[in-house]
Amino acid sequence: MVRRVLLAVPVCGLVAACSHSLHTNPDGGRDSTGGNEFFGSGGQGGVVDPIGGGGSIARGGSGGCWWTKPSGAGGVQPGEDDGWPDSPKRAPGTATNRIRVDAWTVMSPAGAPSGPRMSASAIWTGKEMIVWGGYDGRPEATGGRYDPATDTWTPVSTSVAPRARSGHVAVWTGKEMIVWGGYDGGSILLSGGRYDPAADKWSPTSTDLAPANAGELRGIWTGSELIVWGSQEDVGVVSHGRYDPSTDTWRPVSAAGAPPLLIPSLVWTGSEMIIWGGYPAGSCASASGAIYNPSTDSWRPMTSTGAPHPRYGHSAVWMGTQMIVWGGSNLALPNAASYDPVADAWYAISEVDTPSLRANPALFFLPDAGVPDAGRMLLWGGGGASGYDAVTGAIYDFVPDRWQTVAPFPTIDAPPNSGSTQTTVWTGSEMLVWDVAFGVGGRYKP
Repeated sequence: MVRRVLLAVPVCGLVAACSHSLHTNPDGGRDSTGGNEFFGSGGQGGVVDPIGGGGSIARGGSGGCWWTKPSGAGGVQPGEDDGWPDSPKRAPGTATNRIRVDAWTVMSPAGAPSGPRMSASAIWTGKEMIVWGGYDGRPEATGGRYDPATDTWTPVSTSVAPRARSGHVAVWTGKEMIVWGGYDGGSILLSGGRYDPAADKWSPTSTDLAPANAGELRGIWTGSELIVWGSQEDVGVVSHGRYDPSTDTWRPVSAAGAPPLLIPSLVWTGSEMIIWGGYPAGSCASASGAIYNPSTDSWRPMTSTGAPHPRYGHSAVWMGTQMIVWGGSNLALPNAASYDPVADAWYAISEVDTPSLRANPALFFLPDAGVPDAGRMLLWGGGGASGYDAVTGAIYDFVPDRWQTVAPFPTIDAPPNSGSTQTTVWTGSEMLVWDVAFGVGGRYKP
């Protein structure tokens, strides 16, 4: 047996441009906490030079669009003349004193969901991580609950469970896990379910007035509703809707002012949803977005001045007062920024010691208690070089704008060139990473 570090399923290659037709492969993808960020491998687009574009779009094959960063564009360090402003809320300074553990603990595999499976979802309940669904040559309707306090797994009931699927959305409401959409191995699903772990019981979700489903799903929980954003590139369809579990009803999201973006990122600020990036149907990647207020069912625009380069296959996280956008499938070099919705302004982020370029990493905000506008972003995994998921990470300090490397994930016994998908959640004190193909996982304390 060969000692190897965890790898995962291929995503769009970082050398060859990729087609936007991502919905065709249920095997590809990775999940982040809460809403699943499904991202299949798609078709090859045609080889282009990702370094020589000089900031322009290079288009190859059936829709791959590469962006390179011209010299001097993008964040470097606070105070340096890099062409972008630095956030007034992120001035150079000393971060809150912290004791950094930076250590992994191996998770027990006993009783964990069977593998290998890909595009499973994972959510954190406040007590347990629930891993459900996925694809292992056929879609799954099984899952498991992991309790880090006891390092034990408990199976999820299969009675009245939703149809087997992968690439679905999953969110935690505070009481239930809601599962919606995805693939059953041959078709896109317009169905879902609600799981109560206290009772180990499933109940169906209504489909009346639900949005027309689409292959690439994003979803967020607002505190009272699930908002889903679906994309189907081959027909240029963007579909969205709001689900209220207290009444088991769907209602539409206003289309007036909604951006026509396929596979964008979504974040919830506590009162609004910010949607950014992706691409309009038939076009290259976008650096635009909009802000949705569900209380008024209305949209407002957001500036693109100073925004990071257009991208898709990226991730975003809410940092208390600003959104950070990082990564992407169509970038040749790291390029990121933060966005303040109150000021409607973009700001630079340091690229010194930044992690290796990748798509769809898991991002989590780790706030500093009692310190406004301060905290850290934990970045883990994502589509790395050579078409495999990365098993590396980094921590970004919002103050004072710096990166630090995360300790490497423990090695495991695994066959060479095996692929898998990691499910990842943040518990409030540690990150849980479970690899549903190898059946191994780790708990990381920053």
